[in-house]
Amino acid sequence: MKTILTTLLLASATLGSVQAQGVQLSVDEYQDMKLHGTLPAEYNVTYSTLPPPKVQAVNQAKGGGGGTGGNCNCWIDPDDTYTLALQPNDDGSSAQITLPFQFDLYGDLYNTCYVNNNGNVSFQTAFGTYSSQAFPNSNFKMVAPFWADVDTRNGGGTVMYKLTPNALYVNWVDVGYYNQQTDKLNSFQLIISDGTNTDVGLGSTVSFCYREMEWTTGSASQGVNGFGGVPATVGANRGNGIDYIQFGRFDHAGTDYDGPFGANDGISWLDNKNFVFTTAVSTQNIPPIASGTSLCDTVNICVNELVNLDVNFLSPEPDQLTTASYSIVPPLNAVITETNTSPANTVNLNLQFIPLVSDTGYHVITYTATDDGLPPLTSTVSVVFRVFYTPAPPPVITGDTIACAGQGVLLTATGGYEHYVWANGFNGETVLVGPGTYYVEASTGACILVSNSIVVHEAPSPSPVIDGVMFNCGGDPATLFTTETYDGYAWSNGSQDSTISVGTGTYSVTVTNEFGCEGTSAPVNVLSANTPTAFFTGDPGGDVFPGTTVIYTDHSNGNGGNIVNWSWSTDSLGGGSGTEFTLTFDTPGTYPITLTVTTADGCTHAYTYTQIVIPTEIIIPNVFSPNGDGHNDALVFEGAQYYPNTALSVFNRWGQEVFTSTNYKNTWRPSKDTPDGTYYYVLKLNTGKEFTGHVTLLR
Repeated sequence: MKTILTTLLLASATLGSVQAQGVQLSVDEYQDMKLHGTLPAEYNVTYSTLPPPKVQAVNQAKGGGGGTGGNCNCWIDPDDTYTLALQPNDDGSSAQITLPFQFDLYGDLYNTCYVNNNGNVSFQTAFGTYSSQAFPNSNFKMVAPFWADVDTRNGGGTVMYKLTPNALYVNWVDVGYYNQQTDKLNSFQLIISDGTNTDVGLGSTVSFCYREMEWTTGSASQGVNGFGGVPATVGANRGNGIDYIQFGRFDHAGTDYDGPFGANDGISWLDNKNFVFTTAVSTQNIPPIASGTSLCDTVNICVNELVNLDVNFLSPEPDQLTTASYSIVPPLNAVITETNTSPANTVNLNLQFIPLVSDTGYHVITYTATDDGLPPLTSTVSVVFRVFYTPAPPPVITGDTIACAGQGVLLTATGGYEHYVWANGFNGETVLVGPGTYYVEASTGACILVSNSIVVHEAPSPSPVIDGVMFNCGGDPATLFTTETYDGYAWSNGSQDSTISVGTGTYSVTVTNEFGCEGTSAPVNVLSANTPTAFFTGDPGGDVFPGTTVIYTDHSNGNGGNIVNWSWSTDSLGGGSGTEFTLTFDTPGTYPITLTVTTADGCTHAYTYTQIVIPTEIIIPNVFSPNGDGHNDALVFEGAQYYPNTALSVFNRWGQEVFTSTNYKNTWRPSKDTPDGTYYYVLKLNTGKEFTGHVTLLR
């Protein structure tokens, strides 16, 4: 096939036509300059184009909905009647296409055009301009289903077209964006006609049809990952700054839309949309334009099927308001829920109902939209729908209506249907759901039946906290419990009681609250340790005399634990640490010495030994007074109490023994019957030393 070379001027958006002037660039030079933002103000670049196809002998368009304007199943898949418009490229255009009909663009009649890679068809000249502009605009004569920086290189889709005697069809199929990005793809279609094509609709000249739309902007237009920067434009423009139509500008993900002239909108709003309108007018006052997926010639629905009819009316002029309404003949007996955003620049009218058996048969719904232009203009769209009776009952949902936080519940629909689609988009007879309102649409044959609604409420999941004594000594078990009371318990040791007694180990509990929701505690560590036994010996052992140094040595038992601390203490001689403790005794007396030991588990035990320091001299009394005043009441031989088995005998002046003891401890207090006077004593120590003399008893 012979290749035709067309010289295109790919200039800035201010240029309206190709001029044989400026810098001549190769395709590679153009791409390099575009990538680096160094394109000159005016330039020429040569692209290789494909020859135009033959005009189809008959209109072979498929689908489109006939006389309703093509608002239902508007997409026409390219087949072997289509021709590739451009090889994979960026910013290219087709050769000039001769139209077998005249296209009326707001009073300007054209029988030639160019298919531009960047989502538009232009007249008089081709456009490679990749950053779109808003309409109206004095520079561009084009019809633009999606004017943006399309890039079909690197597997970035195709641009195909075909001609019939009364229409030009152009499909951009799964096209990517600059620079050779294919992570997001767009598919959209343009049909222009002379007003006699049934795929567009009799009396209309343009149809925009969209499938999945995923990106808006290439990186040369300041886009990042397909969004932001210069927005894409959807509409038609005469190029005189006056006559135009704009459906919107799009620069981000999402489905938000606030009309043709509000803020930039979300690209997914275009998904599955169809706009049918006429450019065969010479005035700006255009009647409201209807779009929606519910505008087919005849819609078949079934008794008990949830019907959702949705239609949009766009006011093509800025600041113009449209009011929408509907009527149904014959009226339905079913309850209709209407959502209507009138009056607005873009009106959405939504009807929901479930047909009754008594609604079986044909009905005509007529949508009417009137704007407030001068003069006001009205658009009317009529749709026939037929209600079929089906003997199958609607599905019934059963399941738990309490969903534990973060878990969800299972909902089940009654069986016997071919397909199930739940309100959250999931399929199948059973779904796992969280809080919300749910219903399911079940299909049987051509009918879609809607179930009852079920509301699932969220219940809090418990967060148990274990309390109790986590540490004890003596080997006693620990008692564990939760700080709050629950309906059920499952401890990690297998117990199902609310309180458990456990030994050393790690424990957790899973509880169930009154809603049947479960929660598991954080684990706790329990330590039940043995108590050590403290003990020590002294060297020398036993009683000592003043001036003696005694070394005390630890002989404690950890009883399975590891002793890590030794603390020695006395009442008056200070303390110490370690396994040995040394004291020197200078003064006779009784000295309690205590050793406290601590294991690595933190358990302690104390042992006290009384060290006796024996005096070397015995102090002999000469008088004592047992009168009960607490002073000098007993016969005391100071120092004798430190000698064991000290013998004492006391005699009166007649030699009669009045007191005797073989282990005297300075405790004799004569009774009142013992008269005052002089008494004689014999004191014998266990060392063999003997003391004799007399002492006076005086009360």
